Amino acid sequence: MIAIQVHRFSDANYMECQDFWRISGIERDIYLYATPKIHIADFKVETPLDPYYKDGILQLKVKLTNESDIKSPYVVSYRLLDDQDQQVTQSSTRVEGDQNEVEFTKKTLRGVKHWTAETPNLYTLVISLKRTNGEVIEATSCKVGFRTIEIKDKQLLVNGVPILIKGVNVHEHNEYTGHYVPEDLMIKDFELWEKYNVNTVRTCHYPQQERFYELCDQYGMYVIDEANIESHGMGYNLNVGGTLGNNPLFMNAHLDRTMNMYERDKNHPSVIIWSLGNEAGNGLNFYVTYNTLKMLDSRPIQYERAGLEWNTDIYCPMYSSPQSIEKYAQNKEMTRPLILCEYAHAMGNSLGNFQDYWDVIEKYPILQGGCIWDWVDQGFAAKTSDGRKYWNYGGDYGDTGTPSDGNFCINGVVYPDRSIKPQTIEMGKVYQNIKFIKFDPQTCTVQIRNDFSFTDLNKYDFHYVVHDHGKEIYKGQMDNINAAPGKTATSAFLQGIPKEKNTTGDVRIEFYATIRNAEPFLPVGTVIAREQTYVHPFFKKEVVRMDPAKVDEVFSQVVFSGDDFKATFDKQSSLLTSYIYKKQEYIHNGQGPQPFFWRAPTDNDYGAKLPTRLKAWREASYQTPKAESFNVSKDGDKSIVKVTYRFPQVDAQWEITYKVFANGIIKVDNRFVAEGTETPMIPRVGLRMQLSEILNDLTYYGRGPEENYRDRRTSQFIGEYTTPIKDLYEPYIRPQENEHRTDIYWCALTTKQKTGLLFIADRTFELNASNYLLGSLDSGETIDNGAPRTNETNHRHLTDPQPVKQVDMFIDYRMMGVGGDNSWGAIAHEPYLIRPGVENAIEYGFSIVPFDKKADYKNLIYQY
Repeated sequence: MIAIQVHRFSDANYMECQDFWRISGIERDIYLYATPKIHIADFKVETPLDPYYKDGILQLKVKLTNESDIKSPYVVSYRLLDDQDQQVTQSSTRVEGDQNEVEFTKKTLRGVKHWTAETPNLYTLVISLKRTNGEVIEATSCKVGFRTIEIKDKQLLVNGVPILIKGVNVHEHNEYTGHYVPEDLMIKDFELWEKYNVNTVRTCHYPQQERFYELCDQYGMYVIDEANIESHGMGYNLNVGGTLGNNPLFMNAHLDRTMNMYERDKNHPSVIIWSLGNEAGNGLNFYVTYNTLKMLDSRPIQYERAGLEWNTDIYCPMYSSPQSIEKYAQNKEMTRPLILCEYAHAMGNSLGNFQDYWDVIEKYPILQGGCIWDWVDQGFAAKTSDGRKYWNYGGDYGDTGTPSDGNFCINGVVYPDRSIKPQTIEMGKVYQNIKFIKFDPQTCTVQIRNDFSFTDLNKYDFHYVVHDHGKEIYKGQMDNINAAPGKTATSAFLQGIPKEKNTTGDVRIEFYATIRNAEPFLPVGTVIAREQTYVHPFFKKEVVRMDPAKVDEVFSQVVFSGDDFKATFDKQSSLLTSYIYKKQEYIHNGQGPQPFFWRAPTDNDYGAKLPTRLKAWREASYQTPKAESFNVSKDGDKSIVKVTYRFPQVDAQWEITYKVFANGIIKVDNRFVAEGTETPMIPRVGLRMQLSEILNDLTYYGRGPEENYRDRRTSQFIGEYTTPIKDLYEPYIRPQENEHRTDIYWCALTTKQKTGLLFIADRTFELNASNYLLGSLDSGETIDNGAPRTNETNHRHLTDPQPVKQVDMFIDYRMMGVGGDNSWGAIAHEPYLIRPGVENAIEYGFSIVPFDKKADYKNLIYQY
């Protein structure tokens, strides 16, 4: 009988303090196998390139074990086969019966195909152990790739060429089986990595299962292989009783884990960097593991807690800001490449300013990328009583008092089932390896920069599309785009671009690179790079003269009316409480536009304690509307309502001027100034209104089709998009702000009968429209991350918000960015914040234009 016992707690727990689910069980496949008494115990194959990075070098060492009583000679041989199973080379040697190691003569192989993540060319090495009569005792094989990994001139090089690490940190996670990940789920990850331009994985913070490395070899993925060491619970203090990294009692534990990783994974070409562990302090034990690996292998070694000490070949900080890494790059005393072992903490609605990171990284050769934290949300699938799926997270399990870190393992670029998020798309756009730059509308050309390290652009197809106000007016091919890695090509003359005229419209051009010949996970036509830029700016006609609306004061109301139109203002609240056009009421429950400054806090907001620090803006948003002044007047062709609101909590004032016309059009002009300095920033500045449930669809011209924010929008192109309002809910595992849109020129909310309201920006505005009320997404001042489980957990899940029969709409001047440097204090970068102060007074405006089913509202866009 064979029995297996699983130990939940042991002294090993001190070494396995990773930020993931602390669960017990059998997490890898277990199997038994038998070997002959005379067998191959181990082998090490090294396949670097020659000093000129041209030919391959094959070095093989085989270890043998003879547990039999027979000491007669035998033969050890190997064959190297190419991808067509044709023999490239072979060798054999006679071995005495008591000999336990064979080292074959080094061979140089002419014209081998090189292995890189872009060109994962593999050969098959077959090693055989035979008796002298030719009888095979044992044979084994592995895939090998010819490549050289080294650091020269402050850069990490593969085959003599600097590379950029476009990486993610990867925990093993399955929404149903925890840390057990079957191969089909691994394959799904590889598919997404290829599709969204990931070229590197860091195995945080333990080696992955063996099949994972075989897939990395096969599909082309650089691996930063990390030892199963993390002891951050013990801290980093070098004193006695502090970090285990400096405690001699734990030296063997550090060495064993490092050597287990090395011995198992040493023959994989995909492993280009060894990592000594994560957040485990530094000191004696890591000096020993570094030196031990250095004696055994030539690959670079990294360790984040070494900082700038000697026992790391790569400076690999975590969560350094773009400003911080730029400062490092500008310091001429720095001699090691900087690769962020963790950055861009993707917790909840995050990954803001990701393009900003890469603007800096691509500027300095010593900066070579990093690995996003992290790949997948570690949530467990669950269902509500009525069968709706959601994901549990920390604090949802165990007895009262069970330790919990809340949703702090919900920080993936993708959901637990590997469905993508808006930030997945942003990552793919920023990580793309082809850049379209310097479009010249005068010469009608664009430059195409090849950011691949080993791939020429002539293997891809290129095309462009010209849009006039969202409508495609021309599509053309870009032929003969040839650029070697690191080089730039210029297109031929691009046909179909209209000359600039003082007419309506917004002319933009989009460029695309697509797959010509199918590659793994990338069928023909797959877009691998894209960009958009404007050709000619947005023009609008002068507004036609209109008649003023009729004005009547009825008790506590002021009513404006015209043909088929009536708008009612309440004198006390100064709200537009009713807007009727052709007998249809569009305002729900009297809740017309009113100033609003709050958003449902994101995970990054909670990490920076913004719900507490900025709560005055929440109070200002929800105070009972009451105008400081309310004035009605007429001025020529318009009837005017001027309203002033004051917000004493933040010493702010908002002036709204409504210009109402007889045809139902209302021009809304806003001026806002926050004179107080009680709070350092404002979550949003905009108008909130509740609209009728009959409005089903949203069509807009702005950035889309997915949600976007000031600091996360490079992947979302300006165009015309239509979506059902009921679908405007991004199911973040913990509900929070979602489905925002930026750079909106106009938007239309329509009914099934194709009637509705058109909102036209003076310049641009930002937008939310949803059947999910903001309050249903707001978890209050704290989400209690880090607190033990209680009898009544207040954790909320994606199924908790319920749609309502109304439209919660925001026409914003701006919302602050979502941030993403980290989720425990960092805020959005300065360009994406809204600061109070007289010097930061805000003005913006838009027009409300009603339309019926007989009208083509797009013609109205150009008029108002």
